[in-house]
Amino acid sequence: MKQKKNGLYVFEPNQYPLDNGIRLIEASAGTGKTFSLAHLVLRLITEKKYLINQILVVSFTEATSSEIKSKIIERLVLALKIIESDYEEGIDDDIDDVLKEWIHHNLKTKDNRILIASLILEALERIDTADITTIHGFCSKTIRREAI
Repeated sequence: MKQKKNGLYVFEPNQYPLDNGIRLIEASAGTGKTFSLAHLVLRLITEKKYLINQILVVSFTEATSSEIKSKIIERLVLALKIIESDYEEGIDDDIDDVLKEWIHHNLKTKDNRILIASLILEALERIDTADITTIHGFCSKTIRREAI
């Protein structure tokens, strides 16, 4: 996050730390929390090499968790399409600035593009087993998994 002159902070999805710990992103409705969360999941999968099953995404309602899952899938598919299109320097104008910046930092070599594509493909294959759920759904699933 970087601070603006008026004292407000601007969330920078590509600079947000991915190291272990508890993080809180608090924002008003319509400010891009779901977009940012989907991008952070992309970064965790490709930069930190987490499996989708190692990431927990929890929301309050079923509708919100479904929307978040959909946005995560969209983000992963878009990144994969860019990689598969043999991205060089020309970037489609329809791609958002956050993804353009991510591309610039992460898709520099062919070997890295291949690795990132395989990580994204694996995440997409396992997305249905991912913990992208409500608080109640997570608690219920945990109790079933850990039952004696």
